[in-house]
Formats: sequence, structure tokens, C-alpha cells
Amino acid sequence: MKITKLTTFHIPEYPLSMFLRVDTDEGLYGLGESTNQPLVAACAVHDFCAPEALGRDCGEIELIWRRLYEKVNLQGSAGAEMRALSALDFALWDLLGKACKKPLWQLLGGKVRDRVAIYNTCGTHNGRIRSRPDDEWFREDAGTLAEDLLKSGIHAMKIWPLDRFSRATNGQSISEADIRAGFLPLKKIRDAVGDDMQICLELHSLWNLPSAIRIAKEAERYNVKWIEDPILVDDVGNLRRLREKISVPLLASERLCSMAQYLPLLSCGGADIVMVDLSWMGGLTEGKKVAALADAFRLPVTTHNCGGPVLTKACAHFNLATYNAIEMETVRASYWSFPEITDTDFDIKDGSIFPGDAPGLGLEFHGDILGRDGVTSRVSGRGHGG
Repeated sequence: MKITKLTTFHIPEYPLSMFLRVDTDEGLYGLGESTNQPLVAACAVHDFCAPEALGRDCGEIELIWRRLYEKVNLQGSAGAEMRALSALDFALWDLLGKACKKPLWQLLGGKVRDRVAIYNTCGTHNGRIRSRPDDEWFREDAGTLAEDLLKSGIHAMKIWPLDRFSRATNGQSISEADIRAGFLPLKKIRDAVGDDMQICLELHSLWNLPSAIRIAKEAERYNVKWIEDPILVDDVGNLRRLREKISVPLLASERLCSMAQYLPLLSCGGADIVMVDLSWMGGLTEGKKVAALADAFRLPVTTHNCGGPVLTKACAHFNLATYNAIEMETVRASYWSFPEITDTDFDIKDGSIFPGDAPGLGLEFHGDILGRDGVTSRVSGRGHGG
């Protein structure tokens, strides 16, 4: 099957996502997604990916990936081009699954578990708000939020209560008063549910090394599951120094964009848990390689996922078929939107997700999606599909 058309589209329910449809000369199509700066990523699809992809056999996934990566490497192997490549990679894997009539998890090696455990990122859905956002909830009453999550079977939650204190000092120091205030939500969680809820502490790379050490030492008191990206990941030596001084597991990093970037981190002992964002670092093709690399260092992998239905499905397939994957991130506040834009049932219950047995990603958008009010699109190529 030859690739005939690339269509990027943006929908109001997910203003931070760029969705991609890849059509072929045999009528099949695949779906992709990448997040953050979607208009820039869409330009990269059409100006960067399309010249290489159009007219190629859609089954040449590795070759297409490598050709585009060699080009993007000229700009530093990150940014809009990698996000565009990630979306394209998802779509090509989706096409392969549909052509073979197999779910992606089967093509990725078969399932190594029956379901994928999820944790909740306590954020706000990035489109219209339908209910009280979890990020507002955790700032006001994290204990009650923890109780609510446990009722739905979710036993791990990610919060970022210290971010607001970094601005005053540019992350160069943190006072005792700010530490006490920042850790108050963790205290409320422990007071409400004890250790029944695992707490993941996101720090968004906002701190210098001494401040990160102080924060991590305080996190030890609350039996934190991990601290995530406390300092910038561009200096893996400092991550190793941090890890040597703390006992809380250190997670890094959704900000890395290729196997070559993960190798120095793992070689120097800069992480206990490896996180990948499949929509930023090259899709499933590179994600499987990074997971194998992490496994060589006997480290677990988890997936960053603050995106829409395509990314959620891709992460679920990846985790189901990856031996050293431990769980995947989801945003509960976005679940309501999935049936509004897709024809697909998402099997999310009891703190886990199953991607399903349908071919490919097992995902279809509503047939009228491209014609809806507020939806914009751009096309490269021509041919089948509409």
C-alpha cells in the first residue's frame, strides 16, 4: 500500500493536540497524534514528513523513521519535527495492524500482562471543562481527591504542589515555609487514606540541584513513589549526583527524544525509572528500542500521556506488550471527551486499561469529525479518503 495523503486536523476538545490521518491507495488509513504546539507540529508534518512519506509503502516503518530521523538530527533531534515523526509513526503502525487484522499489541510482541495499570495525573482537561478539574481539587483538598480516586480503583496519583514556589527564586532556593506549604497536599493524602494511595511528585525540572535535594529529602517522609524531573535533564551527571544523595526513586525523563539521548542517562546511573513520551520521541518504533535499552539496565519504563484518544490507545498497546513497563499515565479529567469525538469504547476501569482486540490502534473518530464547527485541517497529497 502506498501513502497517498496526510491530513492534519485540530479539534476544540483537544486544543493542545495535533491529529493525523494517513491515507493509502488501497483505502485503508491510519491515525496519529502528538501534543503541544500543535500548529507547529502540523507544519512539520506537511513540510518535513510529507516529502519523504508520500508515495512510499506504508509498511516501510523502520526505513521511513530512519530517513526522517537522519534529517531531523540536523536540528538536534527534538522539537516539532520529532513530534510530527511520532504522529506519523503511530499512523503507520495503525495501518500495519489494520492490514494484518491484528491489534498493535500483538504486532509489538504480544501481551505480557492482561491489563495495563494506570495512574491519574491530577490535571485539567485541556479543552472544555465538564466537571471539577482534578488540579483544582488536589490544591484544595488532596485527601478527598485521593479517596475519590481509590473508589474508581486508581491507586496512584501525580501532583505538582511545589511549582508555584519556584518563580520567586527562579528555582534557586526554597524556604522552610514553602516546603511546609508545598507538602501540605501530601500530608492531607496520607491523613485521609494512609499508604493506600501512591503519590508521584512531579517537579517539572524547575529546581537547581541543592533545592532538588532538599525537596527529595522532605518527600522521603511521605513515602513518595517517585520524584519526576526535579532538575533539567540536559546534564545527566547532576541527575546521578542527585540520585546518590536521596532514597526516593528518581524518574527521568519525558524530555528525552531518542535512544541516543537515553543512553548517557542510563549509563551514568541517573534514573531509577525511565519515562518516555511516545508522541514526542519518535512514536512506537523508538519507544520499543528505549524500553529494551532500559531493560538492559534492569530498569522499568512508564509512559507520559497527557494527550487525547490516539495517544492513550498507543500507550496502552505499548505498555501491554512491553515486559518492563510498569504502568501508564492517564488524565481522568479528559475521559468524558473520548466518546464525543470517537466511535471507540475505552476499556478503562478498576485502575487499569485494556486497548482491545480490534485491528491496529482500535480507534475510529466519528465520521463527521473533519466537518464539525471549530475543526481545522490541512492536506498534503491526494487520493483515497475524505
